[in-house]
Amino acid sequence: MTGTLSERTWSPRTHPVPAAGLLLAVAVVGVGVTVAALATSDAAPRDQVAEIATTLAYVVPYALVGAFLVARRPDLPFGWLLSGCAAVVAVGLAVASQSYAALSRGADSPLLEYGCLLATVQFLPVAVQGLVNVRFPSGRVTSRFGRVLNRLLVAGIALGLAGGLLGDWSLDLDRVDGTTTTIGNPLTSGTVVGEAAMLLTAAIPLVILVGIVAGLRIVRLAWKATGVERDQLRWRAYGVVLSLALFPLAATETLPLAVNLADGLLFTVTLVIPILRYRLWAIDNVIRRSAAYLLVTVLVAGIFAASAAGVTALQGERVGLVTAAVVAALVFGPALRRSQHLVDEFFYGHRSDPHRALRDLSRRLDAVAAPGEVLKTVVTAVADSLRLPYVAIERPGDGSVLAQHGKRKPADVIGDVIGDAGTDAGTDAGTDVNADAGGGTNAGADADADADADADADVDADADVDADAGADTELGRWPLMSQGTPVGILVAAPRAGESTLDARDRAVLADLARQAGAAVHAEALTVDLVASRQRLVEAREEERRKLRRDLHDGLGPLLTGIGLNLDALRTRLTAGDGDPLALLARAKDASSQAIADLRTVVYSLRPPALDDLGVVGAITAHVRRMADGSTVDVAVESDHDLPPLPAAVEVALFRIAVEGVTNVVRHAGARACRIRLDVADGNAVVEVVDDGPSGLPWAPGVGTVAMRERVSELGGTLEIGPTEAGGRLRAVFPLAAAPRAEPPRTEPPQAGPPRAETKA
Repeated sequence: MTGTLSERTWSPRTHPVPAAGLLLAVAVVGVGVTVAALATSDAAPRDQVAEIATTLAYVVPYALVGAFLVARRPDLPFGWLLSGCAAVVAVGLAVASQSYAALSRGADSPLLEYGCLLATVQFLPVAVQGLVNVRFPSGRVTSRFGRVLNRLLVAGIALGLAGGLLGDWSLDLDRVDGTTTTIGNPLTSGTVVGEAAMLLTAAIPLVILVGIVAGLRIVRLAWKATGVERDQLRWRAYGVVLSLALFPLAATETLPLAVNLADGLLFTVTLVIPILRYRLWAIDNVIRRSAAYLLVTVLVAGIFAASAAGVTALQGERVGLVTAAVVAALVFGPALRRSQHLVDEFFYGHRSDPHRALRDLSRRLDAVAAPGEVLKTVVTAVADSLRLPYVAIERPGDGSVLAQHGKRKPADVIGDVIGDAGTDAGTDAGTDVNADAGGGTNAGADADADADADADADVDADADVDADAGADTELGRWPLMSQGTPVGILVAAPRAGESTLDARDRAVLADLARQAGAAVHAEALTVDLVASRQRLVEAREEERRKLRRDLHDGLGPLLTGIGLNLDALRTRLTAGDGDPLALLARAKDASSQAIADLRTVVYSLRPPALDDLGVVGAITAHVRRMADGSTVDVAVESDHDLPPLPAAVEVALFRIAVEGVTNVVRHAGARACRIRLDVADGNAVVEVVDDGPSGLPWAPGVGTVAMRERVSELGGTLEIGPTEAGGRLRAVFPLAAAPRAEPPRTEPPQAGPPRAETKA
């Protein structure tokens, strides 16, 4: 009595691909028949023809997207709703348009008159939007409020169709022979049933109103959600808001074709984007592979319809259809190849053109001007060339990240609510529709819940996030080699919806890694060179510091002692011959000059004030002496105490600040000068600005050249020139490669730059 599984009745859910193909074929045939009828029915009423034509703007995107979803996820109701709506509307419009065409040519049949009433299905695309919104994103109606909306929509659709098909309609139709006839409903014309059925058409505005409320529910869910849930819901919310903006145009029948086309595209696009971008139903990879066929289908269908309409108007319907079929066949092959190329480049970058990816990487590397930017340029170029979400370069051995583009994080998905629900989700949704149509078997399930609780339940149930969704993705790694030595590891993550990189991706990444290896090695050598140069300069400055300390602590006191001894000798010989006094005076002058020269040497090696007062205090003391007697008001600023700096950096900051102030005092014609010192983001910065006239010519001199050389030695940058407010000098010194050392503070406070001495 009971058959095996293979003997059971065929079900669309168990054979989704044939079902999707059948629904798509019905929709395509219906659209073709409708277009042909409209093209050949010269005397059909304009308003009916316009309404039928504008409704086709919904049928095409609904049919394509719906068939795709049915084939890939038959457990979800969205594909069935879209493709079923497209098929029903296409058939209804095809019958109605052919009936109009036949009646306009003189045919007289009650069946044709009733066929015109099938144009009532034109409100179904808008009604289906409400059914989708009330189930989005999980595919199930999960709250009491949602169930109420669902029942109202189903009841409104049923009543609206009944009113349209049974109502006592009448319409004046112009025929080809110039006469006018009145057509109506042959079943209920002049009856009480027909008049009563006309009242049921009031349900159609109710369906539109309930659909708007269902859309606002999506907006509220998106507003309350956070993180990934909000990203996944906001696209549908954007579509709802934009559709509401079009509602006044639709209500006033302004530009109906453009409004319907925009609304249909907004609905399908904002439904597909979460699938594609946020892996809403885990089919974004399939969408990428099928997008080319969708594009070519739309293109060929458009060419077929345009060719059929144009040739039919000139040569007749039969010639028009044959010509359109030939044109579509000729266009299909090239259009498919071009569509595949465009889609592949949009989603996968230059994966199919490795030479272009290599040229792009080479071009970007050639444009790198500053040291330290090569690694960042490599990862950015690789990510852009292949549309990868994460690319990094790791250090061989310890795996530390040297540069990266993008972030490693779990994939963004709306969770396994849908994946785990499986067939049950679609089954539940379908049961809701059927049960509601029959009177509603779920009433009272949540009788005590209010609207706020229902909305919260929607957020919890519809937007559950699987935090570990990206745990199974496999990172690809390729060694970066130069002269047989590993200099880095190129790391790449697969795209959203993919668990691993395919063979073509790996081949291109291997080629890019081979080319990038030499650039990474050159970058490492450049960094080492800059670091070694900084170490050399630092060693030189440390030696100068030591020399200054030795001269100051050794030779300086010795010469001072000589002078004291000579003073004592002169005192004892005061009463004797005068000639010895003159000799002693000259000796005293010589010793004083030696001390002055020694101080000059010491100061040129390293300003003693740097060790006594620190770099800020040394600059402040020096520029204060320079500004004495000058009309320039000089101020030194620093937001905080500077940390211990390398000796070379301290000297460079001091010299450049002093040289900058000297230029301001001598040449700028300024009234105020500000020196600012700071350490931020691993750099020591000195800035000298003045309010001198900006129109004065700037000619680089010896001081400017010396400053540039000093900055270049430490791997820094120098900016100098006029601004709208006056002159500006800014020097930046990197501290990352320079060791920090606390300079000694042992020198006596009287040490300083040489001054003129008064003879005793």
